[in-house]
Amino acid sequence: MPLVFAELYKLLATEKRYSRTLEDQLASIHLPLEWLGEAKDAYDTKWKADLEYLSSEDVSDYALTEQHSQFATWMLAGLHISGACCELSTKLEAAVIARALNEVERLQAPLPPVLSPTIIGWTLGSVIGTKGSDLPVAPSLQSSDENVRAAFEGLIEHVLALQMMSDPWSEMMQTAMYWRGYGLAEALRPDAGSGGPALKQLRLETFSSMAEAHRLEIGNHLDSFGQRRNALSHIADDQSRLRFVDVIDEVRQSSGIELTMRAMTQFVFHDIAREIREQPPTVVRLGAWETMEREIQVWS
Repeated sequence: MPLVFAELYKLLATEKRYSRTLEDQLASIHLPLEWLGEAKDAYDTKWKADLEYLSSEDVSDYALTEQHSQFATWMLAGLHISGACCELSTKLEAAVIARALNEVERLQAPLPPVLSPTIIGWTLGSVIGTKGSDLPVAPSLQSSDENVRAAFEGLIEHVLALQMMSDPWSEMMQTAMYWRGYGLAEALRPDAGSGGPALKQLRLETFSSMAEAHRLEIGNHLDSFGQRRNALSHIADDQSRLRFVDVIDEVRQSSGIELTMRAMTQFVFHDIAREIREQPPTVVRLGAWETMEREIQVWS
């Protein structure tokens, strides 16, 4: 939505710690740093014009094409050296929620995905969870790896299905996260040889972009992830691993589904940002703003 990009570029324009990096990045396609303010104003004008026609029921119909979110993610991906992105994400979410609830008549929380932005691993995403959950999150661009893309989409489908079900969930609905998470880690870092080393490598690569509280919580969860997965895959008792019955009891009493989803979202989004830095989307080119501006042009 125009509101999301207006608030995002407003934040990027005012956060001076990002200025040097953003200036260099924009210069690569012949845009000055001052463009951030110009873009903020243009998106804000488009949002205010749309407000005359949209309603709380059809707000999603006024979403912009994907080129806007792809360009924004390219901008964000370049900021990966800045450390954690959680503060920027929180500010963006709060600004969009406050304005949307105030400016769209009868709009209520939770807001639709087009008005639920978040930044994870320096990739822009939309919260698509039900019942007000901040999970799962859909990325603005998909992974270039077909296996990773399909596996993560399946993980999202699984979590959305669970959110529609009443507690308690069946044992296999809970433990399936361990198989998919382990396999997804292997797909993201195949050179690691197996899921265990892949998880360790992904943790080292991604944790700098996370808030400390999430980093510690997810880290503790992943410490026993491989052991639990092995016990769930090999049911017979074996002194070399945890007992199957003990693991399923632990899983039923833990927040493992949420933590696994957070970890895998972090890993996938981090990898998408890496891909964007190495191979920017087609919208990132000379004349990019002119192309996007035509879509949001408001004629008086």
